[in-house]
Amino acid sequence: MRPLRLSIQAFGPFAGKEVVDFTSLGASPLFLINGPTGAGKSSILDAICFALYGETTGSERTGDQMRCDYADAELVTEIEFEFELAGRVYLVTRSPDQETPKKRGEGTTKKAHSATLVEIVDGEHKLLANRPNPVAKAMVDLIGLDVKQFRQVMVIPQGKFRELLVANSKEREQIFGQLFQTQIYTQIERALFEKAAGIRKEKDEFDNQIKGALNVVSVASEEELKEEQEKLQPELKQSEQSYQSLQQQLDEAKKQRNSAQELKQKFVQKAEIEKAVTEHQSALPNIEQLRQKRAKARQALTLDLPFNQWVSATKQFEQAEKSVTEKQLLVVQTKAKVEQAESLWQQAVKNVQVVPELSQQLYQLEEIGKKYRILDDKQKALETAKQAFTKVKAEEESFEKQLKELDTEIQSKRAEYEQTTHAVSSLDAKRLSLANVVEQIKVRQSSEQLTEQQSKLKQAVVQAEKRYAEAQAATANAKKDADRLEMIWHTNQAAELAKSLSEGDACPVCGSLEHPQLASFTGDVVTRAEVKVARDAQQLCASNELEALKNHQSAASNIGQIERELNQLLAKISEQSIAELAVLGQSKETLEKEIQTLASMQPQALKTQLDALEGRHLQTKANLEKSIAGTADSKHAMTVLETEVASLLEGVSSGFDNVEQVRAQYVAVKKQIEELQKADQQMQQQFAETQKQLSAIESSLNDALALQKQWSDEKQSTEKVWLEALSASSFENQDAYLSAKLAEAAIAELESSIRQYEDKGASLKTQLESINGELQDKQQPELEPLEQALTAKLQQVEQALQNYTRLRSRMDNLNQVQQKLSALYAKNEELEKAYQVFGTLSDIATGKTGARVSLHRFVLGVLLDDVLIQASQRLQLMSKGRYLLKRKEDRAKGNSGSGLDLMVEDGYTGKWRDVATLSGGESFMAALSLALGLSDVVQSYSGGIRLDTLFIDEGFGSLDPESLDLAIQTLIDLQQGGRTIGIISHVSELKEQISLRLDVEAARTGSSIKLVA
Repeated sequence: MRPLRLSIQAFGPFAGKEVVDFTSLGASPLFLINGPTGAGKSSILDAICFALYGETTGSERTGDQMRCDYADAELVTEIEFEFELAGRVYLVTRSPDQETPKKRGEGTTKKAHSATLVEIVDGEHKLLANRPNPVAKAMVDLIGLDVKQFRQVMVIPQGKFRELLVANSKEREQIFGQLFQTQIYTQIERALFEKAAGIRKEKDEFDNQIKGALNVVSVASEEELKEEQEKLQPELKQSEQSYQSLQQQLDEAKKQRNSAQELKQKFVQKAEIEKAVTEHQSALPNIEQLRQKRAKARQALTLDLPFNQWVSATKQFEQAEKSVTEKQLLVVQTKAKVEQAESLWQQAVKNVQVVPELSQQLYQLEEIGKKYRILDDKQKALETAKQAFTKVKAEEESFEKQLKELDTEIQSKRAEYEQTTHAVSSLDAKRLSLANVVEQIKVRQSSEQLTEQQSKLKQAVVQAEKRYAEAQAATANAKKDADRLEMIWHTNQAAELAKSLSEGDACPVCGSLEHPQLASFTGDVVTRAEVKVARDAQQLCASNELEALKNHQSAASNIGQIERELNQLLAKISEQSIAELAVLGQSKETLEKEIQTLASMQPQALKTQLDALEGRHLQTKANLEKSIAGTADSKHAMTVLETEVASLLEGVSSGFDNVEQVRAQYVAVKKQIEELQKADQQMQQQFAETQKQLSAIESSLNDALALQKQWSDEKQSTEKVWLEALSASSFENQDAYLSAKLAEAAIAELESSIRQYEDKGASLKTQLESINGELQDKQQPELEPLEQALTAKLQQVEQALQNYTRLRSRMDNLNQVQQKLSALYAKNEELEKAYQVFGTLSDIATGKTGARVSLHRFVLGVLLDDVLIQASQRLQLMSKGRYLLKRKEDRAKGNSGSGLDLMVEDGYTGKWRDVATLSGGESFMAALSLALGLSDVVQSYSGGIRLDTLFIDEGFGSLDPESLDLAIQTLIDLQQGGRTIGIISHVSELKEQISLRLDVEAARTGSSIKLVA
């Protein structure tokens, strides 16, 4: 990433808009950011980091805390940062949460955090993201670093330069993994771990299934399962044979019982048939009656036609006769209505003759109403004029009161503004005093920390010396014991050889075949192995003694370094007469409160308020003058209307009090006219309608009389035919005919009942003859003995079946479990083999074995070695050949991972030690070397992240002049290799050696930035 342009507005100490054009510094510049304490040098780096990620470089302050107190209220806090990455140009714009003036009315409103990221292509902006979180995520994707890694690799903030140097393996793994894009190795680790975990889980599940299968059949092992199968097999076979034999006996008993039941059922069936025959014969008289009834009903069917025609004609005649009577009555009623309607119409004609007179009254009332309406309008206008006069008079008085209040408020605000302006003039002096106190506090705190470290190191030296003495004594004792055991072992070697000699064997020492006096053991018996154990123990003690000596020397060296640094700080405290820490803390708190109070005064805001009050005073005065003129105009209009109303009151008629009375009388007369005319029309229409109704009813009566005559003739002719047919039949009279008459459905039902009786008699006769033939020469059987024998046999069969089922079920369960176990054991063996491969690979890849270095860290360790080679070259140069950086290869304590921790080789002592033991200046040189080496190696890898830019905030003040020259030369070499490097420092030598500068100039109204070439 290479910066092109930075725009800072109302941010940090910058009250206005400051623009830094990095392109004007030249290609790959080395430049100094210079300025007094508190002017805003670090705020430039804060602005870059905030634009990219929404956080400052120090992370102590949030975006909404970075707004400049000197900025105009209307000016929005905003950062624009344009940069080039991999040949493409991007512009990020970000504005934090802040309070801005309301567009309408007084007060402020909150403006939410906003951000946009665009790519500039041929002068056009292509939007990539437009909200804070998406923009920050897009920056991580583009640059390849999150905000924490950005602060450690590309921007080294004030007081943060040691973070990358002393980071642990885990933190360094995250940074390097992002820089070198080695995610593939973590994916391999995760894939192997998940594969091994899956196999392990599946194997555990199969183990549980094996246990569960054995528990199902209540056995502890596969051997016990096989024993029970062998034991159960003969019992199962015998049980099956017993069950089959008893089942055959049961089938024979069932067959005998069923035959007896069938025979007994036939005897019961014969009795039921005989009973049914008797009952059937008893119903014969009823059937004879039904046959007679059927015959009469069939004869009555022949008379139905003449009878029904006569009945129908009689009903039609009666209905026609009833209709004539009803219509005659309706004619009489309608004639009465006609006479009444004619009388009402004549009365309405008489009443409507007064309408012309009423119309003349209506005209007169209308003329009177016009005069009253004009008077009413003028009275309303007069009332409105009076209200307007009252309102403008009140406004005039209100403006006079406001003018007096504004005079008082302006005097008070002008005095407050003058006092605040005088007080704020001392703000810069207070800030400089606070910066001095903060620097003195840091010196005091460093002194106390070094004093505490000195005390701890002294104790460590005493302890190391004690452990060294103890180790020396332990080594001496171990050597003494080993020498003693070895001497005993040598002494007893002859006795050891004599143990294996027999008479006639040659002596391995002298060769003699005779052994008159064999050597014997003296004292304790010591073996060669015991001697070796003693010598190993001596060697271990000697190693411990050497380690204790190194620790003692290291502690002594460290305390010397601490004492030198402490003496320097104490000399500085004495020279500058720095007060105690408690006094400095109280001074710092007092100055901060005073600065906060002065900063919050904001004289510019008071001046704005004063200007606003004076503007309101002018506006109010103009409004008062306008209101006085309006009051005079309103009073004149009211006087004119009063004169007009008085003149109209004299001209109206005295017969009415107001226009409402005239309007009411007009409405009443108009309504009377309308009602008379409407009544005349309604009565005339009603008379015509009743005459029309009378004509229609008389016509209907004539039609009814004709129909009555027609049905009277029909009734007489059908009655004659009916009487002749009845006389020719066998019925004595009409009642006899009606009594015998049945519907066709009833006749069919009679015939069905008779036929069913006859069919049932024939069927019963056939059944009785058949059953008598079957039971000829047979006796009824005894069922009870057969049932008892069957029940007893059934119980025996059920018991045998239960026993066989129990044994069969047990054997099936055992067999199923045996088959399942075979399959599970085969699968489990496959899983064991797979886990041996993947489990081992996963443990190795995730760093759970050996040196506890994961695959990812192993790869990063190789890359880190490349970085340290480059970093050591620079550190060796800057430290005048004293220090080299190296990766720590020892395994970390406990379960923590290792492989990426750093050590430093001290050329003066020839020993390796932790980088945390370096002094402040040494740490700065090591951190700077590491950052530069990292930049070289990352860019040398294909596809690596581009680290074209490096910003360094302070740290050079801890270097002596020679080291400073070497550090600057290193940066110049790096800059000539195509890097952009920005340095923030108070060191005066840097101004002399670096020609390009960004001077940050402080002022009472805010800081500004100036380019100095």
